[in-house]
Amino acid sequence: MGIQVHQATVEDAEVLLRLNERFNGTGCTSLELVRESLETNTQETVFLVKCDDTAAGFCCVQVFKSMCYDRHYAEITEFFIDEEYRRQGVGTELLKKTEEHFSQANLAGFQLFTGDDNRSAQAFYEYLGYKRTGEIMYRKKKKF
Repeated sequence: MGIQVHQATVEDAEVLLRLNERFNGTGCTSLELVRESLETNTQETVFLVKCDDTAAGFCCVQVFKSMCYDRHYAEITEFFIDEEYRRQGVGTELLKKTEEHFSQANLAGFQLFTGDDNRSAQAFYEYLGYKRTGEIMYRKKKKF
C-alpha cells in the first residue's frame, strides 16, 4: 500500500468534509467553511493522508504562542484515520510527517487531547512517544 501525506489545499475540501463527517458527524461544518478555512486560516495547518490515492485520514495542527513561554507548542487539534486503514501504519506515517513539517519551527513539542475512554488512541500516541499528563480539560459552551 502506498501512503502519501501532503499539506491540504482548498482542492482537498470535499474529501476533508467527508472524512470529518465520519469523524465528528454530519452537520458540524460545511463545504464552504472547510474551503474558507483552508484558504484563510493561517493559524491551522491541515494534513491529508492517502493510501493508493484514496483519502484515509487527516490531522489538524495549530501552533500556540504565549507570552508565558519562550518556545511554542504545536497542538494536534484533530486526528482521524478511517476505520479500514487503522493498524496498517497509516496513522503513524501521518503523525510522523506532521511532526517533520514543524521540525524547524523551534517548538517545545507537541500536545493533544483525546478521550479518557479512548484506549486505542491512547496506546497509539504512547507508542509514538507521547506521554500522558495530569492535565484535565474543561470546556464551556457559549450560551445563545
